[in-house]
Amino acid sequence: MPVPTELAIRTLNLTRTFEVGETIVEALRGLNLEVIKGQFVALVGPSGSGKSTFLNLVGGLDRPTGGELWVDGMELSASKERALTEHRRRRVGFVFQSFNLLPRLTALENVALPLIFVGVPERDRLDRARELLVQVGLAERLEHRPTQLSGGEQQRVAIARALVSHPTIILADEPTGNLDTATGAEILSLLRRLNRDQGTTLLLVTHDAEAAGFADRVVRLRDGQIAAGDPSHGLSPERHSDSPAGALSSAEVSASPDQSHGGRP
Repeated sequence: MPVPTELAIRTLNLTRTFEVGETIVEALRGLNLEVIKGQFVALVGPSGSGKSTFLNLVGGLDRPTGGELWVDGMELSASKERALTEHRRRRVGFVFQSFNLLPRLTALENVALPLIFVGVPERDRLDRARELLVQVGLAERLEHRPTQLSGGEQQRVAIARALVSHPTIILADEPTGNLDTATGAEILSLLRRLNRDQGTTLLLVTHDAEAAGFADRVVRLRDGQIAAGDPSHGLSPERHSDSPAGALSSAEVSASPDQSHGGRP
């Protein structure tokens, strides 16, 4: 079915199951979710609720078992491997808990690296990487290697790398998990500013109530479904502001009733 142009992500009865020995694990069970372009959405819930599984599907790192997954008008659930590769290279940027920087490359070289795979000439990719490192506050660290950078600085390099290909969606999986509280807040404020200034859709997976508070919208997952009582049906209004949306309590992040919004397929 056609996807409205204002949507970055739409899922219809999305499922993902895994075989673990003789056990079938239902990581996602009929997930129905819509995300507006340019929105900052936090996915929260207990371990095993399907948050990272969903992020991997949106990023084209995995394929759904059933249902539909549309990202920027492209049906990933029906795409061939070559199309998924292009999706990963051009449409999405990844920020992980571990920084995943190459230790022998400088900050500038690490950020420029993804552009090699899309055929950008060396001078242009270094110019783009330099511009982004300035944006994330690392103008004086261009030639430093990862071991010469603090944890917060390494994550800033990783964020710049995620943005270098002009993606329409940033996927951040626990990006502050290896950082202290103050540095984590700085990273979240940076992501928030980049989301606001560039209009890039941002999907954040977190266990941290304060981190979720930076988002426009919080979606609570439990057992592979949207938790009962969560308002995330259909479109949700954007809330663009310089300050966090208001920190959630730890109980709000982890507690979800047993039933779900949206049925099983």
